[in-house]
Amino acid sequence: MKTGDLLDAATALVIGFEWLDKAVAPVSPYGERAFSQLLPFHAGEEAAARERAQQIAVAAAALNAERLDAIRAALSQLPDAAGAVARASMGDLLDDPEFLELQRFCTTVERVESLLAPWTHREPLANEGVHAVAAALAPGSRNQLGFYLADAFDGELKRARERLERARAELDSARGRERQRAAHELRRDEITGDEFVVMRDDVAGALPAGIRVLRESPTYRLCALEYGEASLAALERRDAAAALAGEAEERVRARLGEIVRERAAALDDAAAAIGSLDVTLAAARFAQRYRCVPATIDTERSLAFSRARFLPLEADLEAAGRRFVPLDLELYDTAVLTGPNMGGKSVCLQTCGFVALCAAFGLPVPAASARTSLFDQIAWLGLGREAQAGGLLSSFAREVLDLKAILARKAPRLLILADEFARTTTPHEGRALLVALLARLRERGACGMAATHLAGIPEAAAVRHFAVRGLRDIPAQPSRPDVADALSALAGAMDYTIAEVRGDEEPRADAIALTALLGMDEAFVAAAYHSLAP
Repeated sequence: MKTGDLLDAATALVIGFEWLDKAVAPVSPYGERAFSQLLPFHAGEEAAARERAQQIAVAAAALNAERLDAIRAALSQLPDAAGAVARASMGDLLDDPEFLELQRFCTTVERVESLLAPWTHREPLANEGVHAVAAALAPGSRNQLGFYLADAFDGELKRARERLERARAELDSARGRERQRAAHELRRDEITGDEFVVMRDDVAGALPAGIRVLRESPTYRLCALEYGEASLAALERRDAAAALAGEAEERVRARLGEIVRERAAALDDAAAAIGSLDVTLAAARFAQRYRCVPATIDTERSLAFSRARFLPLEADLEAAGRRFVPLDLELYDTAVLTGPNMGGKSVCLQTCGFVALCAAFGLPVPAASARTSLFDQIAWLGLGREAQAGGLLSSFAREVLDLKAILARKAPRLLILADEFARTTTPHEGRALLVALLARLRERGACGMAATHLAGIPEAAAVRHFAVRGLRDIPAQPSRPDVADALSALAGAMDYTIAEVRGDEEPRADAIALTALLGMDEAFVAAAYHSLAP
């Protein structure tokens, strides 16, 4: 897939584009070519995005995981026969490996067609050209392991090869008689091969007629037979028969190549269809594995979902034996998100970006339900963004340049996800800058969310306020100083629910509780609580 203008490199990294790209990658060379040209849908293409997501969902429902895996296993073994088709189209004679590629392509397409039977609402995959080429090449089949230009392809080829075999037998017989004669005259049991050694002590005087010396030494002579007229005549007949058999093979190759050439367009159509199918089935397997559903695609700027998951993190958590808590959110404007450290604010923003990213490529999204528009730009700002402006600038300067570049694009539909923007300057100025950013986004009609620890931002910017509910209670410190145990206790006590806040938010001390949980001494924690008290 190509991100086009939808994402910059830093945003792609943070919201999991590379993970998604691998998760929905096809397995055949035809699928890889189609996949490499896949671009996100844009405003005005809502119907096409919905149609693609629905087609993927239908395939996922019609084909169970076992069948999908069997189809994809077959596709992964599919050879790239494009070169053989092109050569045949130019009139070149194809060799056995090229015929094998074509044969495997056609038979695999036919097999995949049969495996797709439960999925009825689709275009046929195997066309007349595929069936015709498969049938034409069938006599040369060696159980998909090889191809041989068998006698069954043509009666004249069979007769020419039979004549060649007889001529070979006659030549072998004539040469055999001459070797027997020479062996008898040399008083040997036999002579094997056309060259042989004669020891000087074994033969007194001259060698028998028809034996030529190739090289000699004081003790031996390396000799060869000079075949007589009968053998030479048999050799001429053998060479003539071989030439006729070669001509017969060329005629069969030319005829098979002509069958391929006449159906090249149909084979190209099947190749394009198999590429599109491979891309669709990879997405269908993704939708099955991660319980994805097609999103409703709106023309208005909005992003809403229920029980959505950020799949890259979910996969990491499952590998560690932990569970991702699905999120609910309804965002139709610009809002602020607050909450405790390690409460999932960044993950909420990443989930927003990931859901919008999936929908942009016409993929079902990892949620129970979702509604989103097709954004012209998804932009991540702040914490987690790679430095793009050079190492001599401060973190704050890089953030400002990042923001300037994002706003300069003037994307009509902008989804901006700001994580702790202006966190590296003073709280007073950071608050002012964040309020200014939210005001600019409102002017632009952008959709987005800014996560922050700064207080009073929603009221000052006149935007909606969401908050992570945070710790339900203070978890007990693990009996041993182990970070993994502390994180497990934290996950069990944290309420990751995102809720809209009405009115002033009550101050919390979740950060101090987390400090205690992570092993800071009691005196330090007590001092922090004391300083927090009014």
